[in-house]
Amino acid sequence: MSYPLEAPRMTPIRRISIVLDVEDPMTPALTLKEFTRLFGEEPKPPRYRVITIEVLRCPEDDDVVLVSECAECPRFVRRSGDFIICTPSRVRTY
Repeated sequence: MSYPLEAPRMTPIRRISIVLDVEDPMTPALTLKEFTRLFGEEPKPPRYRVITIEVLRCPEDDDVVLVSECAECPRFVRRSGDFIICTPSRVRTY
């Protein structure tokens, strides 16, 4: 009996840098690119804080998820650089 090998899926990770105004919580969060375009300068601490969120499109259901959520998926194998490696079918545990 032979088992066909399934090629793993490599899904790219997307990083989004967001600028938060620490002093005024009612100010909407802007992407770093949009903040620079609107204000003409880089965000200066301590008033502004830049955070980076890593997201990807899940190959299972095409939803956008955080990279940290992939560890809960039974198809997740590992993270390699800027990619998440998943199997096309569930990984069996014996």
